[in-house]
This record gives sequence, C-alpha cells and structure tokens, in this order.
Amino acid sequence: MYEPVFASHAPSVGCIDITNASIVVDTEDFEGIRIAAEALAEDFARVTGQAASPIISNPSQGSTAEVAVVVGSFTRSPTIQKLIQEGKLDVAAIDGKWECYMTAVLHDAIQGVTKALVIAGSDKRGAIYGLYTLSEQIGVSPWYWWADVPPKQSREIYALNVVTKYGPPSVKYRGIFLNDEAPSLSGWVHEKFGPKFNVEFYKRVFELLLRLKANFLWPAMWFGFPHPGSSFFIDDPLNQETADTYGIVVSTSHHEPMQRAMNEWFDRPYYEPEKSWSWIKNKPKITKYFQEGAERASKYESYLTMGMRGHGDKAMDAEDPPTVLKDVISTQRSIIKNTYGAEDGVHQLMALYKEVQEYYDNGLPIPEDITLLFADDNFGAVRRLPSGAESTRRGGAGIYYHLEYVGVPRSYKWLNSNSCGKIWQQLEQTYNRGAKDIWVFNVGDLKPMEVPLTFVLTLAWDVGNLGMHQLQEFFCAFAENNFHLGSAVSQQCSELLLKYDRLVALRKHEHIEPETFSLINYGEAGSILHRWQELLSQAEEVERSIPAPMMPAYFQLILHPIKASYIYVALRVAQAKNQLYAIQRRNTANSWAYEALRLFEEDFNLSEEYHSLLNGKWSHIMRQPHYGYTRSWHAPSRDMINGLSFVQNRQDSNPIVGWVGIAVDGHPGVRPGLTNEESDRTHPSRRDHVAGVTLPPMEPYGPKSRYFEIYCRGSKSVSWALTSPHHWLTLSPSSGTIQPKGRDELVTVSIDWQQVPSHFDDMLLVDLRSSLGDFEQIHIPVTSRSLAADLTGYVEADGHVSIYATSFIDSLSSSYRILPSIGRTPTGGVALAVGTPASHADYLQYPFITFTSVASATLILEFTLTLDTDTTSPITYSVQVDDGTLASHRLVAQVEKPGKLPDGWHDSVMNNVWTRHHSVDLSIPGLHTLRIRLQNENCVLEKIVVNLGGVRESYLGPPQSFFHLGK
Repeated sequence: MYEPVFASHAPSVGCIDITNASIVVDTEDFEGIRIAAEALAEDFARVTGQAASPIISNPSQGSTAEVAVVVGSFTRSPTIQKLIQEGKLDVAAIDGKWECYMTAVLHDAIQGVTKALVIAGSDKRGAIYGLYTLSEQIGVSPWYWWADVPPKQSREIYALNVVTKYGPPSVKYRGIFLNDEAPSLSGWVHEKFGPKFNVEFYKRVFELLLRLKANFLWPAMWFGFPHPGSSFFIDDPLNQETADTYGIVVSTSHHEPMQRAMNEWFDRPYYEPEKSWSWIKNKPKITKYFQEGAERASKYESYLTMGMRGHGDKAMDAEDPPTVLKDVISTQRSIIKNTYGAEDGVHQLMALYKEVQEYYDNGLPIPEDITLLFADDNFGAVRRLPSGAESTRRGGAGIYYHLEYVGVPRSYKWLNSNSCGKIWQQLEQTYNRGAKDIWVFNVGDLKPMEVPLTFVLTLAWDVGNLGMHQLQEFFCAFAENNFHLGSAVSQQCSELLLKYDRLVALRKHEHIEPETFSLINYGEAGSILHRWQELLSQAEEVERSIPAPMMPAYFQLILHPIKASYIYVALRVAQAKNQLYAIQRRNTANSWAYEALRLFEEDFNLSEEYHSLLNGKWSHIMRQPHYGYTRSWHAPSRDMINGLSFVQNRQDSNPIVGWVGIAVDGHPGVRPGLTNEESDRTHPSRRDHVAGVTLPPMEPYGPKSRYFEIYCRGSKSVSWALTSPHHWLTLSPSSGTIQPKGRDELVTVSIDWQQVPSHFDDMLLVDLRSSLGDFEQIHIPVTSRSLAADLTGYVEADGHVSIYATSFIDSLSSSYRILPSIGRTPTGGVALAVGTPASHADYLQYPFITFTSVASATLILEFTLTLDTDTTSPITYSVQVDDGTLASHRLVAQVEKPGKLPDGWHDSVMNNVWTRHHSVDLSIPGLHTLRIRLQNENCVLEKIVVNLGGVRESYLGPPQSFFHLGK
C-alpha cells in the first residue's frame, strides 16, 4: 500500500508496455513463486479482460517473449543469478536480507526476452511479495476474493523505468490466528468447502496472507464443532504441505504445544477422559504426542510453540505449575534436539499468555533462543514488553494481539469494534520496545476484520510508513485500492471509515446495554445515536455514487458495519427509552417497545441481506449472536432482548397525578409514575417533588439551551400552554396539544443573555396549564455572570469544568505530542513524544476559572486504558493545581502478584479508559492553573473534569466547557 510505485496504467518516459507480457519463472525456483506468478497472470486477465498471461520456464531454452515479467529468487533462479553475475542487476542493497524484493526494467538482458520487468527476491517470499505488489499496483486488491472487490479495469499496463527496492519488513513473522470461528466461519466453511477446514479453504487464506505481506498462521482450532473440532494437520493431509509450498510458516496457538492441534489429543488414538491431559499423570503419552508433532513438522518451515497449558485453554491443574512447566520445556527441548539435531534447531516461541506470564515474571527460566511472545489483555492493551536483559535475547520477542475475543469480562466477536488509533499506539510501543520478531493477530472469523487486519499488517510490513496522523490517509488508500473510483469517492469513503473508527472507540458493540449511555444527562445517548445516524446517512449518500459492480464490496466493507452498528445502538437507546418512559408512565413507552422490536427484526434482516449477497456466497458469516449477554462473558447462543415494558394506555392515570407529565433535562423524576397521596405537594409540584421539575442551571458560559418534555399519561387529547416570567426567557414551542397516541413534545429553553440584568441570580418558574386542568411549574435556575476581560481559561458552569486533554494552552513542547485518533474524545489524546525521558520537566497546562468555593473539589482524569508493560517502571503522572503540592501518582494499580491484571481492570476495560480521582482545594474562586506531567510514553491523557459538585452520572461525562479568551 505504501511501497515504491513501479507499475502504472499511464505511459511515462522509458516505461515498457507489459499489458500482454509473458511471465518467466525458472523451473528450479520455489514452487510458491510459480503459484504467485500464476495468480499474477490471472490478475492481468482480470484487469485487462484478456486471456491470462502465459507462464514461461527457462526462456533461454527455446521460448521467446517480446515482453516479459521475469521473477525469481536470488537463491534458486538461474535467470536472476545470471543477471547478477553479469552485472545487469545490482542487488547489493538487499542481498542476504529477509523477504526483500527489487524491480528493474531491462532491455535485451535476458536471452529470449527483449524487454523485461524484473522482480528479484532476496528469498522465496521476497519474490512472492514483489509479484503480489505488482498485482496490487495494477489494481487487484488483496481482498479481491474475500471482499468481492472487482479489479481496476484497464487495457494498458506499464512497467516504469525505475529501480525500486523494498524491505526488509519491520516485523519478521506477521500473521493471524483463526479463532473462535464457530458458528460464523465454521458454518460458512462447512457449507462451501465441506465438513473440514480443508486445503481448498486454506489456499484462500494463504493467498490472502501473502497478498497482505503476511507469512505466519495459527490455524483454526475450535473445539467440538463437530467433535473433536478443527485440526489443521489431520483435517486435510495437504494443509501443512501446501502452506509450506505457498510460503506460509505454520505454528500453533498459545495452548497447542509442539505443532499439535489441541483437538488431535481428543481424537483417536489419544482420547481418554479429560484428566489424561496432565503432565504429572500422563507424561509418557504426552511426550510421545509431542515427539510426533515435532517429527511431522520437521519437513516444513515451522515455528514450534513450547510449554503447556491446562485442558480447555485453562491454567494447568497442578500444585506447582512452574515446576511442572520447567520439566515440560526440558522434555520438549530434548525432543527438538533429537529431531532437528540441536535444541535450537527450529524456531520456537513461548506464549506468555495469562497465567504463563505470571510464571515467567516469577522466574520461570526460558532458553535464550526461544522467542518470548507477549500478549495483550485480550482487549487491545499490551500487558508486557521486553525490558532489561530481555531486549538482547537471541530469540527476540513478539506480541499476540486480539482483534476479537471470547472471555472475561465479555466477549466481542460480531463486527469490527477495534479502534485503529488505539492499535497504532500500542503497536508503536511494541515495536519501539523491541518486540518485533512475531506479530500474530487473533482475527476470529477473519471476514469482518478486513479493515483492522489490513491496518495491522501494513504496520507490520513497514511500521515507519504509517503515523497516527496518517490514519485517514490509510483509509483513503484502502478505499482506492478496493473501489478504484478516484480520489473524490476514496476521500468520502475514508471519512466514513475514520468516523466509524472513532465511534467504535467509545465502546465495543457487545458491551453496550440499554443503560450504558445516559438518556437524561448531557444529551449523551441522543448525541451518540445522532453520530451513528449521521454516519449512516453519509454512507447511504456515498452509496449512490458506487457503480453496481462495486456494490457488494462497498456493502461488506463500509455500509454493512455502519448500518449494523447504527441499528445496534438505536435498539439499545429504544430499550432505554422504553424502560424509562414506562417508569414515568408515558404513553409513548409502548411505541419505543415496538421500535425496539422493529430494530431487532431489522438487525436480523440485515444479516440475511449479507447472507444473500452474490447468491449466498457469504452465508453464515454474519451469524454471530450479539444480543443477549446476561451475567456471564459467554456469548449468547442466539439473539435475545429483554426488559421491554408496556403501559396500559387505555387506562387513565389517577386524578391526583393529572393528564400531563413533565420530564426535565437531567432528572428522571421524583418517584416517577407513582401516586403521591399528599396531594398538597402537587399541582404544582412542591417540597421534595421540586427536584423532578427543575432544570440544570442556566448560565452564560454553560449550554446555550436546556429542554424539558411534555408527555401524555391518559386516554384524552390535552392542549397545553406555557407562560414565561421574563421576555428574555424563550420557550419553543410555548403551546400545543399532545395526543394519547402521539409523540411527546420537546420544549427548548433559551435565554437572551444580553437582556438579562447584571448579577441576576434567581429560580424562575414557568407555568404550564392544560385544557383539562393540569397546573405545573418548571423550575429554571438562572445565574448571570461576567468575567474580567483579562482572564483566560475554561469556565465553570453547571458545577464543573470539562477540558479535552488536547486543549492545553502552551504551544506543544518537544516533550509531548497529540494523538488525534485515539480515545473517546473528539480530539484524541496527549502522550509523551517518543524518546522523552521520564525525568523531563515539561508540563501540560490548563487554565480554568471557577465561581464556586469548594475546599475538596474532585479532579477527574481519564486516560486511555494501557498497562504497565515494564515490571520495573510503572506508568506515572504528576498533578499540581496552582501553587499546591506537586503529587505523583501511578496510573495502573499495583498488581497483587506478577502476571495478574490490576484492580479495576474488569470494568475499565469495557469503558476503554482508566478514570482517576484526586481531591483538590478550590476554596478560592477565580483563575486556576492545572499542571499535568506525564512520565511514561504509554500514558495517554484524554480528558480532565473538575467536579465542583455538579457532575451528573453519564458514560462520557460532560462535554468540553466554554473557553474564555482574555485580552
């Protein structure tokens, strides 16, 4: 995607026309290169509409070609070797390096070929990547088959007269883990390829990986579907051999040691009761099992997973697991020595996943040549990275990173819910800390992860070519590579993808429940839903400019995830409204119940639309249930929504209550929907009922308007009218009629502050009277304030000050950088610049102005959820208000013992932020300065809230406060 361009559809000086070129591959070269060359020939045909290019072996032996694409490896291609020996091809820049390729246009340099585009690989995969890069540059997306992306149509293809070199990649082994693949991927595979994950399926996976510049695979291993589950090595005897032929390095997942799929243990002849998977009880048989795995793998390029976990991907059942594990590794090393000739005779990794990291941090010895594969917390926060002597280990280090997960605190499997901004920040940390030997990504069903998988593999190929500020540029390139519709449409698509990325950063789909976003505070639920609704409208507008052949791809990659997400959030908001409105006994509660049911059906209809696409090509692939999590992390077996409520709308309310209901911004009501026997407190509301009809404060530096709703709670139509006590207080509308089966009426309250008397501070009462005798008073606290002309800062309103972390006042020093596409705020977060020492002296400064005197105000800081990746250097930050004490704090709670997750993680990981509270003295109103110093690169500050007693409960907290710019 970001490699040097060496092919084009437009001629230029010195270029050669390769539209009808033959493809030359020496018979002595790797079979995987020939397979990729055959794919290139088909790609030429897809682009030009002509017959596939012929494949020629050894043109010097009689075959001739006026124009040819000549491809080969330095190590096996006689043609490439001869060009090097004759000085016609200078490969010094990449000779002996890992997975590099170069290209050059040569004339009369090869016997039998007049003009040639030469693609030379430093090794097997180098040449393969060069071929697939050519495919991509002529307009064939890596996802052409998986996302049904038609190629760019052109009658002309030119090789540019340039010499290009690319490589080596940033990460040595880059790949995926097909995991948790039931019921979606497994259902699709069983329908399209048969009862097993066979070689025809895996050929599609191998080609996709190579087109994406990947080289590594943990195969599918779902247990018991059908019994004993998937096993790459025995489901189809050709799987492993074909992977090696293509150029894919096969390994096995974190709990499948010694190149054995876990399901092999539960198949004959190994199957015994579950207790048999015990090193203590069954060491001889397990040793034999490991031996067979090593021997079977010895013919192929492999990466053996070491160690052992318990049955069912759980911790080992033993009194002293580290001691047992030490013996397991010792035995495995002996097996490797016997099979490969040396204990380090084959690449090996140790997956430090969950409890295994705990054992390692507590001193479990791991041989120096074994790659340490660290892991994230299953939700995108890296748990541990190399430090100290680990950075110089011969085996290096890598990362196992989740783009989907099944487990605590709640699974996420359905749609892509990954924030590329967060991924970028964590993988940058991973790379900079030296974990760059293996990056393996858990992609679940694979198909829904087209965008984030492309993103992470682009980073793995060349991490320095894609900064966070280039995220939209990446999305634009992704759109152009897949739709070929020009810069304008690509730009529109990139904006859709970026907005989607920012919205899923708020919270993963499956983690959103009806109560997640506040209906009554800060307009939160409505605002988030509006953003999804607006995004869907934009996606449907772009859809009108997408040609019919591109529509399946546009639907799969952009429209479907946006529409499915909108439906999901809309349904949750509908459920929330139904539940609240039913408690308030609004007539409209029922309509929201029916709306929730309608959206529930629309969700399934959309899945069926996906499954009917292209005559059912992707049947089952959106089958993953996503509604119906209860008190467990376990995914539901089928979709279910609960908690819908209904009000008997043919029944009138108790006369004491009346016909008209009032619901104010910021309050659910005092004993809403219940009868108050003390009628002297109603008509209008008095004493303890007043809070339920009181709006949040209206101040010149707060929200420009507030609202309240008028709703029907009986079987009759009711006319109503409002009376404003002052001409500068506007109520819109000020009168109307509510119907028993109609909509609620939202009344907007606004103030013309220019007309309000100076220092006005009072509770205004707005009278509401109805045609059926209702009388209520809405209470509106109004305070007129003014600021000195020379004051600059964020201004208190509604009992708080809210500041996005990117809004510091000083110019950005070299110590800090803005990460614009991370976190839950619209503007991103702030982090230390790479290479800044923890001892630096620069602060982020935030001026703010208060009116309220609070001796123990609460400072609330929100940070991107990251973890202490260095056991010797926890993440810390310092806080100071005005001239007060400079206090240093840990971001992440100290864990009880190494390898465990910290307190508070369970809830915070679903919120996507750490929230930290500090008491500050703001007893003197006026201008204050908050200073924050971050002391670790993995610390990203997103938001600051100063709570002076007015912060109300919500998911995202109050929006950013008004900024007053003084003279």
